[in-house]
Amino acid sequence: MSILSKLQNNKGTVSSSLSKTLAQQVLKGDSDILIEAINLISFEDKNVRSGAAKILETVAEKKPEYVSPYLSKLLPSLDVQEPQTRWMVLHVLGLCAKLEPQTSLKAIPKAEQFLKENSGMCLWDRSITYLGYIGSISEKEAVKIFPVLEKCIVSIPERIPRIFEGFERMIPVLNSKLKLKLKGISDEFTNNSSSGIKNKAKRIQKILSKE
Repeated sequence: MSILSKLQNNKGTVSSSLSKTLAQQVLKGDSDILIEAINLISFEDKNVRSGAAKILETVAEKKPEYVSPYLSKLLPSLDVQEPQTRWMVLHVLGLCAKLEPQTSLKAIPKAEQFLKENSGMCLWDRSITYLGYIGSISEKEAVKIFPVLEKCIVSIPERIPRIFEGFERMIPVLNSKLKLKLKGISDEFTNNSSSGIKNKAKRIQKILSKE
């Protein structure tokens, strides 16, 4: 049975329970739902698009290899109107980055754009998370991504905990110069008044001390 009518009747872009249920069916082996969700990611109805995006995100969180062959079909969705679809697709591209790096890398300009604009917290967070995944692919990619995340500390300081998560994901592939730089950055926040920021900074330092 087609999932289109189900998504059309769903209660707007904020309702994700239906998509999560459909994603569980995909994870249990229903590939037809996955293929239809891929095809609906560019549907004219934003509720359908965002519902399809949630299916793909939920599947990619558990089984990125199911979604990675279809990433090129998701890229146009980074230009749709609703931010929900954009941030979920960006997250999928990050989750699948190591499996399909060539396609995932194509979203870097969009992520940078979202970070420069007043895109809202969710899209900022997913852009940072995506870039962390991209930077974790290899030392070469980490060199490109590190300064982008570093600039975010100044431009969107309210998202520093998320930025540190991105840095942490990249640590295994950082060269010695960037590890030293990251230590210096984390040093600045180990006594921060925010426990969330302070704890993230101390976690970075702990990991770096074992490298």
